This record gives sequence, structure tokens and C-alpha cells, in this order.
Amino acid sequence: MNPKISIFASAHRPQNWMDLYKSIGENDVEFELVFVGPNQPDYRLPNNFRFIRSLVKPTQCLEIALRNTTADLVMNFADDCMFKGSRPLDRLYETYKNYNNDKIILSCKYMLDGEDQSECAYFDDMSSPVMPLCGLMSRNLLMSMGGIDKNFIAIMWDLDIAMRVHALGGDVILSDVFLEEDKDKSAGSELCNEFWEHDRGLLKSLWTKNGKVHFCRTKPVESFDDLNILKASQGPRGRWRGSGSIVIEKIETNLPRIIRGIRKPSMYLNYARRMALGFMGKL
Repeated sequence: MNPKISIFASAHRPQNWMDLYKSIGENDVEFELVFVGPNQPDYRLPNNFRFIRSLVKPTQCLEIALRNTTADLVMNFADDCMFKGSRPLDRLYETYKNYNNDKIILSCKYMLDGEDQSECAYFDDMSSPVMPLCGLMSRNLLMSMGGIDKNFIAIMWDLDIAMRVHALGGDVILSDVFLEEDKDKSAGSELCNEFWEHDRGLLKSLWTKNGKVHFCRTKPVESFDDLNILKASQGPRGRWRGSGSIVIEKIETNLPRIIRGIRKPSMYLNYARRMALGFMGKL
């Protein structure tokens, strides 16, 4: 029998995964987790927890994970979050089924470092559509809409999904299930800061006109292709593996950082020390 809920994620912090898994706890609803990312865990995962290794960009990892889910209901997740409270999947499933409507996304509430931050999130302001956090939705609906748009690099893709659901006459509903984000568990993650300009800019170009939100997407969804989906990032690749020469891609990825370094002569001595340590094998 297939699981009733598939949790899927782009994940690179395996040290967090079992805490996340344990936070799900006991539920009557069957479930599975499908994680895709670069870092293989050094421990054995539970039978209903699958990991697929890939070096492609985060949104493509998510699409790979989504395509490998087996349940009728799917839920995207992040590996620096955990469920709070007992039987979260049972509660989500019961609420979703009570609506008897496939065109909804059931959102979790947000808790940050133990503090309730669960007010509704909006696309723009309070007059704009409600946006989800780790939304539970129909897999068939998501796939029929084309899945994740390959033009997103790392973030905001889920808000594009939500806008597509709103455009179909659907809705985003806030559940009573909390997710807690632990900043210590996400240490070192800069995806939001790094890709805000590109991904937020893309989102607004698709769903706003003259500064106002509208429900007619300005461009068709560009879905990921099956060919080499595990090996090469499609669309804008960010700093992840693409389909070109790995040497050239590394230069392209690091060039902005190199230029920033050149513009800081005060750091030259520090760079020289790092290079010396590198040559001596101490770095």
C-alpha cells in the first residue's frame, strides 16, 4: 500500500535528518521521506526514508525528489525544521480531507527558536494572496501544473506553485500544525540572501503588473526535462553543477568572489597566508 503522505526536500545537512524524522512521531497515516542533495548520510536511514545523491541546484533537487514520491499527497520540507506537537501528519491529513477539495494547499504554522510566528504570509501585502509554509497538496495537481519551474534557482518556487493554485480558483489554508526552524541547524545557509534578487525578481515578473498582483501568469511554466536531470542543472544554475566544462563552471561561479577580493587590498596578506597554508597542506 502506498504511503498517504510523501515529504520531499532538497537537503544537504544529514546531521539534522534523524531529528526531523523523529519529530514526525507516531501517526496512523503512512508516510515516506524523499531527500535529494549532495551529502550522503554516514548512517543507515529508516526504510521509509530515501536519499538520492545529486549535485544540481536546489529547485532541481526538489523536482527530482517530487518525481520519486509515491503518495497521493506531497509536502515539501527543509532539513533545518522539525514538527512540533504530536501526530502532525494525522492532523494535516484529517484537515486536508475535511475540505474535500483537491485545489488547496494546507500550510503549516511557523515557529522560530520556540516563538510563535504563525501569522499568515502574503505574496506582497495583506490584500494579496496567502502563501504556504511547507504546504500539503495533491501530487496529481502539482504535476498537472508542470511541477517546479526550472527558472527558479533555490527559493520562491513554492510561492509560484501557490499562485498557480490561486489562479485555478484554489486556496491556501492555514493548519494547526507547527513547524519550528532552528537557526543553529541551518548555520551556514545563505540561499535566501544569495538568490533573493534573482528568484524574487522572477516571481514578481510572473505574477505582478504595474506593481499589482494578478492571477494570469505572464509566461508558461518551463518544466524540468528528464534527460540528465540528476547530473546537470537546467535553466539558471546558480553555483551548482551545470552541463558545461567543470573547470569553466568553477571559474564562472567563483569569479564574483575573486573580483570582490581583488577590490580589498587590505586582505591581500590574509590571502597569501591562506595560499601558503594550502600549499603546505594545512588548510
